Amino acid sequence: MTSTTGQSSGTTPQSLRRIVLARRPEGVPVEEDFRLETVPVTPPGPGEVLVRAVHLSLDPWVRGAMTGRNLGHPPIHPGDLVPGRSIAQVVDTGAWVVAETGWQEYATVPADSLKPVTVPPGVPRTAVLGALGTPGLTAYAAINRHLRPVIGDTVVISSATGAVGGMAGQLARLAGARTVALVGGKAKVELATEYFGYAAAVDRHDPEWAEALAAACPDGVHGYLHMAGGEVLRGVANLLATHARVSLCGLPEHSNEVGGETVLPAGAVMRSRATVHGMVVYDHFDLRPEFAARVGRLLTEGRVRLLEDEHHGLESTPRAFGRLMAGLNTGKAIVHLDPDTSDN
Repeated sequence: MTSTTGQSSGTTPQSLRRIVLARRPEGVPVEEDFRLETVPVTPPGPGEVLVRAVHLSLDPWVRGAMTGRNLGHPPIHPGDLVPGRSIAQVVDTGAWVVAETGWQEYATVPADSLKPVTVPPGVPRTAVLGALGTPGLTAYAAINRHLRPVIGDTVVISSATGAVGGMAGQLARLAGARTVALVGGKAKVELATEYFGYAAAVDRHDPEWAEALAAACPDGVHGYLHMAGGEVLRGVANLLATHARVSLCGLPEHSNEVGGETVLPAGAVMRSRATVHGMVVYDHFDLRPEFAARVGRLLTEGRVRLLEDEHHGLESTPRAFGRLMAGLNTGKAIVHLDPDTSDN
């Protein structure tokens, strides 16, 4: 791994733009749920530094924080800065760091909260927000601790071209499993097979998707990573093989508060004698060194591929976030805040 460094990012600004929650979203967030503000910069105090956000990560957990359902962040209310992680530069030194900046151009943060940006040679620094960040660790833990695929297994991944799903599918394939993608839309079917290497892909928007999935999994489903709605969970559960493993990783209907509660089909679980895990990535932070070394090597060797859903400018963030929560993104959602800053 190598650290990326830079020159000083400039003089201290007097003001910054930020995005706050304007109102509590109903369903998938829309642009009107947010407000762009200009406020004075808070000068750093003892033990603090000012950083300039450059690449902002958009993550589904933020939607959960808007409803008070996120385990790692307190609820956010109208008028609050929307939380978020960025690759940023320390204003005084230009050093590249990962910082909890929120959706804003500059942030004053504790110096000891910063993490240096470290990536393998030839890998873009934005990988620390996706493949080498929390989404990648989530995928790594789900595959290695929950689904544990072996040669001959069939592993189904929902949201299979997203930040977690794209990595999880590739890791399962490298473990010897036959991987099947569940995606939303015909374009993602092609992306899943041609870009990520899934053996088959099924469009969950197709009225006959359940039949198509059954045809793609003639030996049943040995491992399933769930990041979709309740209808999808029921459909996959009906195909579980004996002693299947299931990882419940994402519940978008709960986050967006649409479609009612996602219910685990108890009969299907009992019939297959399946093991069901709840995925909370905070439980797997002990895997970080192993994960970083393994996935970093795979990236360097070109055995796993990155995909980013890129947006530009702070003002594009609300729309990009709505796109993410509607399941329209392909790959890791990132907003580049500075058009003059290259990725490396």
